This record gives sequence, structure tokens and C-alpha cells, in this order.
Amino acid sequence: MDGATAIRVGLRHRRTSLMDKTRLKDSAARRKTFAAALQQFEEQMNAAKVVSAATRPINLYYGLVQAGLAMTAAHAPGTWTFSKHGLKVVDMEPDIPDVAVRPDGNGAFQVVSDATGSERTANAISIGALWNSIPELTEAPLKGATNNPAVTFIAARYTSVQGDTGSWAANATPPIQYLRASVCVNEDMPTLPDRKEWLTGFLPKYPGVHDAQLWGSEEDAYREIRSGRFSVELCWPAPKRDMEEAEISDFFDRRAPAYRFIEDRYLRPAFEPTKAPPTPLMTWWLLLYSFSMLARYQPRKWSEALDIDKSPSAAALEYALDIALEVIPHLVLEGLDQKPVLLAQTMTF
Repeated sequence: MDGATAIRVGLRHRRTSLMDKTRLKDSAARRKTFAAALQQFEEQMNAAKVVSAATRPINLYYGLVQAGLAMTAAHAPGTWTFSKHGLKVVDMEPDIPDVAVRPDGNGAFQVVSDATGSERTANAISIGALWNSIPELTEAPLKGATNNPAVTFIAARYTSVQGDTGSWAANATPPIQYLRASVCVNEDMPTLPDRKEWLTGFLPKYPGVHDAQLWGSEEDAYREIRSGRFSVELCWPAPKRDMEEAEISDFFDRRAPAYRFIEDRYLRPAFEPTKAPPTPLMTWWLLLYSFSMLARYQPRKWSEALDIDKSPSAAALEYALDIALEVIPHLVLEGLDQKPVLLAQTMTF
């Protein structure tokens, strides 16, 4: 069973399997809403597959809203319904990467964020910033989006020590153990004199590594992968000695959780200082809301942006709407389960 089929089957199975495990078991209203909302989500996603990019954002966004209603029906304590979006596009006139969306009162975005454990955002966020923070979309840069991108994070499975281990055998003080990870960045590697300054600017942008140290010297920790891409080796003192693999994985899950595929991890940039960004699910929510508003209320602007013969953004926008058809069902399944669903492991229904 391929990944897309497994996700589709999983979503169909959740129509019954969650009934006895969640708040659905105690409320007929929740159960009926859950079933109807997931049916509408499925139909909106099917509709999104057969329309062009001119209309697809509307189906994708409203399908996601219905999936969100199913999540809140299943998991949210207290008030679980909503009647507003909870969002507002600040101004639709700028170039698409500069169009920004902000929270507006308490609506679907806030209720679903709380039900799925996502940080709420307090500030306006541009489409460019949202785009660059989504791992799949960094593969197709949006022209004019200059914000910090999500970057690949490769975590080591075991602790490490620095220096000559033989000299520690007779030393009463055991060596410090470290947890290590590599970050891969799509930039030209900084020259040796500039590396300290580069790292000082890089770390605060990504909450997952704000307290990291360089592993080794500035000369040895950086490695060019190819032109325009390099890696830098980082480390942290281990919270305890002789950590188990599961404990190490948990340490890195709090910094750069595995995303969609086992061992695929990404550092995502902060939108607000010292605050984690919304989860990928809720970041897609913000992006698709913004796209749907442009498609509905600025159809000429949206159509011009999609003109493949004239617009430099058209191919990237088409790609985003295509990949959303694959990613959104996966993230919805995780939201319903309230835990990661990683495709490299055997799925259980």
C-alpha cells in the first residue's frame, strides 16, 4: 500500500475507530458533526482534484476547515464549534509574497490550534514567510519570498564525546556527553572568517537550535555539500549520561519533530521572537486561507499570478496547490490521531 492510499484508508477508518476513544463517545451532537464534517472534507478534497489552480484554493481551504471541525468535535473540551474564520487578510494589494494574514477574534483557526496543540500566532504573517516555513515548499521558491526557510535537520542517534577517549580512562571525571545534529542550509558556505558571525545570526531565527553549540572548530564543523548548499554540525550537552535511543529521539522531537516520514526532520523559523511557529497543519491553514481570499476577492490578480506564460510565480503556485492535495490529508490524519503518522512505519488501523 503506497503512502497516499494508506492515508486515505486511514481517514476512512477514523470515521468509526475514533468513536470510542475520544469525546465523541459522550455526545451525539459531536458524533453527528464529526461524521458530516469528514464527509464534507472528503468531498471538498475530491473537488479540488478536478478544478484548476484558479479555484482549487477555495476547495482546499474549506475542506480543511471541515476537517478542523471534525478534530474539535473529537478532541476539544468545552466549546468545540465555531462560526468565524478567526483570520483576516490585512491588505490584498501588495505582491502575493507580501500579502499578510493576521488573527481576528476567536474562530476556527484559534479553536483548531488549541485542539491540535499548535501555537497561536498573535502577529500578521506574510504569505512569503508562511511559504518558506513549510518544508515541501522550500523545494519550489516563491519569487519575492525572502523570509527564513525551513532547513533540513539530521539528528544523531547516539551521544558523542569530544577529544581523545583513551586519556579519560584514568581520569576520575567522566567526559561530557553530547547530542549532535547537522543542519543543511541552501546558501553558499560562509568563508572561515565569517562563520562565527553567520552562526550568531542563524541560531536565534530557529527556536529548535537557539541554545546549540558548534561541534568542533569553525574550520571542521562546516562542510560544503555542493555549490549553494552546506552543512554545519551542532551539539548540546546531554541532559543525562548514557541516554537511550528513545530519550535522544524525544530530545530532538521537541526541537525538530519528525515530519511525515520517519527521520525526516526540519528546523522551522520563528514568526515571533522566542515562540515556536504554528504546526505545519496550521501553517498550511493560514496559507490556504490567504490563497482562498485572493482567489475569491481578487480573481484577476490571482489568475494573472497563475499565468504560466507571464508570471514567474505561476509554476511555484501550481506546485503548492498540487502538493497540498497530498500533504493536507496526511496532516489531517495526524490531527485526528493527535500524534505523528510517519509513512515509513507500518500503519495500524
